[in-house]
Amino acid sequence: MTFLTPDDGPAWTAIRVATRWSTVRRGVEAGQQLKVAEGRLLWLLRDGQPRTLRQLAEELDLEQSTVNRQVHAALDSGLIVRSRPEDSPAYVVTVSDEGGARFRSDMARLTEVYERALAAIPRQDQDRFLQQLATFVEGLDEASHATLGP
Repeated sequence: MTFLTPDDGPAWTAIRVATRWSTVRRGVEAGQQLKVAEGRLLWLLRDGQPRTLRQLAEELDLEQSTVNRQVHAALDSGLIVRSRPEDSPAYVVTVSDEGGARFRSDMARLTEVYERALAAIPRQDQDRFLQQLATFVEGLDEASHATLGP
């Protein structure tokens, strides 16, 4: 054991890798046109389904006041549009043409970066790696809720 760190082991290795990934990911995100919150909002809306603020808050797992600020910023930036269906008292938002174009551009860049990173793994191992990564992330999510609470 070193000062403030546990002994080496699989969990500690996972923590080190996740920390490095987080740092690298922030660098990649800095090169995107969209801010992180804008990207998450457009990622959710990419299916073309209009959503209310309440639905967005639930699906993004954020406070409605936070989503309200993010939605207003995205409206001001022209990334989304707001409308009110005739049969509903609530406004809904969808991706604007500009928002869709910027999202597609960012996703093309991000896809290229991830494809280059995946090329570091032998082609025959990539599917297995991604399946294991998805399983790990799901396990991490479940473990964090069990340990830390919702």
